[in-house]
Amino acid sequence: MGFKLEGMQELLRKLETLGNEAEQVKQEALMAGAKVVQQAASQKAPRDTGKLAENIVISDVKEYGTVDIGPDRDRFYGLFVEFGRKAGEKKGRKYPKADPHPFLQPAFEENIDRVQDEMADVIRRELRL
Repeated sequence: MGFKLEGMQELLRKLETLGNEAEQVKQEALMAGAKVVQQAASQKAPRDTGKLAENIVISDVKEYGTVDIGPDRDRFYGLFVEFGRKAGEKKGRKYPKADPHPFLQPAFEENIDRVQDEMADVIRRELRL
């Protein structure tokens, strides 16, 4: 699941003009913001066994300056929790309808200011602004 921060893209583009140092700062800032969402998503995730909440991961920084935050591959069912699913059958096994119980999107939306603050703090600290 990816999220877009308004206003940060312009700042990140400006960082690109600074070269290699800026790329490292950009990645550190993105990871700092992602950690805020990761922690919030872990707190909001259902706790039937606790495995989902314990396994919310952050991807590496991708080509266009984005990261994905969500359940690891072994907890793929977390996406069914987030988005729900319709009833069906696969390989002879029936599964019931599941209503959505979002925890990733709210983790981002409720913490957007903190995400931007964390990212800005890293940029200011690393570029000595």
